[in-house]
Amino acid sequence: MTRIGVFGGSFDPPHLGHKALVEAAIVELELDAVWVIPVGDNPVHRSLSEGVSAKQRLSWVESMFAGMDGVEVFDWEVKSAEPMPSIAFMRRLGKDLPNVPIWLMGMDAWLGLPLWIDYPEHMQWCNMAVFPRHGESVDMHEGWEQVTCLSSMKAGQVYWGQSELPMISATQVREDILTGKDVSTVLDVCIADEIQSAYQKSRNGENE
Repeated sequence: MTRIGVFGGSFDPPHLGHKALVEAAIVELELDAVWVIPVGDNPVHRSLSEGVSAKQRLSWVESMFAGMDGVEVFDWEVKSAEPMPSIAFMRRLGKDLPNVPIWLMGMDAWLGLPLWIDYPEHMQWCNMAVFPRHGESVDMHEGWEQVTCLSSMKAGQVYWGQSELPMISATQVREDILTGKDVSTVLDVCIADEIQSAYQKSRNGENE
């Protein structure tokens, strides 16, 4: 009975907060696998930095999670010709998997959930595990069942992560890069230099 966590996002750029969330989810939720799905160039719910392609973000995500047991990065959205809303994946996985998939997310994504396409149908197809960053307060949405342990057979539940995640946001990382600050301490060491260089070039109009 495989327990699968699904972690989608723009990863614009991927940082150590994303990695910490996946590590916490694997331990707290006893997950057998985590599927990481970066969005493509035309995401439904968010805007992306100009000059940094979906393929580049995908490559960084693959590098950051390389070697982590049970974590697999998928290029489904990056290769899709059209934007793919989360509900499309939820319907597909909900029909194909024997257990209810667990959507992993930070507080920002959770707060914006009611604006997602076809919400609140999401409650029929998945459970949510929300991992707040240090100092963030917890806020519920109507209709979800708050639990301390997620069932594998019942959808519509939400679990609040107990691990204290670092206060890192992709927005702040981008702003710091563009103002010349060193952000290497919040990025995976194997991709830190490449990320900083790519966003600096984007700022200077040196896009390829």
